[in-house]
Amino acid sequence: MSSGLSGRLFLLGVFALVLAGCEQREKSTTSNTGEKPKQSDSAPARAAAVTFLALEVPVKPQVTPEFVARGKQLYDQNCAVCHGAKGDGKGDAAAFLLPKPRDFVTANYRLRSTLNTQLPTDEDLFRSISLGMPGTPMPPWRHILNDSDRWALVEFVKTFSPKFKEPEKPEVVDLGKPPGNSKEAIAEGKTLFTAMGCVACHGEGGRGDGPNAAALVNDMEQKIVPRDFAKPGQFKSGYARKEIVRAMLTGFNGTPMLGYANILSNDQPWKVAQFIETLVQPERSIVDQPSKNFNVREDLGDADVKIKVIERAWQYDPNIIRVKKGQIIEVTFEPTDNGLGVGHGFAVSGYDEVAFLNGAMVGVPKKTKFRADRAGEFTFYCSTQCSTDKLHPMMNGTLIVEDSGEKKTASLK
Repeated sequence: MSSGLSGRLFLLGVFALVLAGCEQREKSTTSNTGEKPKQSDSAPARAAAVTFLALEVPVKPQVTPEFVARGKQLYDQNCAVCHGAKGDGKGDAAAFLLPKPRDFVTANYRLRSTLNTQLPTDEDLFRSISLGMPGTPMPPWRHILNDSDRWALVEFVKTFSPKFKEPEKPEVVDLGKPPGNSKEAIAEGKTLFTAMGCVACHGEGGRGDGPNAAALVNDMEQKIVPRDFAKPGQFKSGYARKEIVRAMLTGFNGTPMLGYANILSNDQPWKVAQFIETLVQPERSIVDQPSKNFNVREDLGDADVKIKVIERAWQYDPNIIRVKKGQIIEVTFEPTDNGLGVGHGFAVSGYDEVAFLNGAMVGVPKKTKFRADRAGEFTFYCSTQCSTDKLHPMMNGTLIVEDSGEKKTASLK
């Protein structure tokens, strides 16, 4: 690890020599026709609907003891299961999560608009809570909590670390000036990509397979993998040129990824970002194939009973559903987090062939409809990436199908 970092620092020295030549070439990239190159600060059509810097941040309400107490209430209800009651990233679910939940005590935040090693701004924390982390269990809470509640979470999360008690005012990085799109800019970006030492971790083709990649660990001595630039969907802040530039300049606290804010200048990070965009591989076309289910599905028609089931802190609410034999049941399932990054599911043991859904994500509920044609008690469970006795010991409930008696739809026991 130390040799990898030493190598990168050596490359930074070499890189300084390259900058002078880049500065000279920058002056000769204007068009001979006198036309201005088309300006763009966003990546190709793959860009996320809302990226980190693009999220509009509302004004923070007045911070009072009651406001922070509201943040604690929300944290205990929604966040402690992963991040832990003490904010140390050691919640009950943490052992099953990759990547591991953020440790709010050490406060090494990676998504920031501030200089390397500095704390994030309050707005940065609000953005992280609001947008979540794509590809991880961290959901976008803007779909679940209102603006005031998310601000309350920001203020409470800050109480876990002494660093926020008397912080120096963080310095927001200057993103520089975006140049026009041109082959020359991309070529210079490629030169800078090598001179900055990016290839040591990310590899020549940007696939995260550089010579130092296998030895990389974070501040908790956990193995980490450099970003694969060919897969834009994995970018935690959303895929946009401005986000690539921001990440390059701020670095990722708690990882070997340095910040280049005091090394790159003017439009140079934008040129590197243009080169990185060229590394994206085309997406595979998806062929819509007919279902191969061996069952002949009954045309159920309208449901007799409609039930909304919510996942909260890896538990079902309600966790007891009571229906009558013969009824057509429609379950709408909506999670409040994204499980191990691929969503949660709902299936009924004994009814698996007809009552089954998986991959439900925050803000994207799913439905399953089936006829309750067998009386008895049946377990419903998460069917995406977990089991009822190992990964999710609490994420199961009971479906009671009665032969007779008063018709009920659901119980909140």
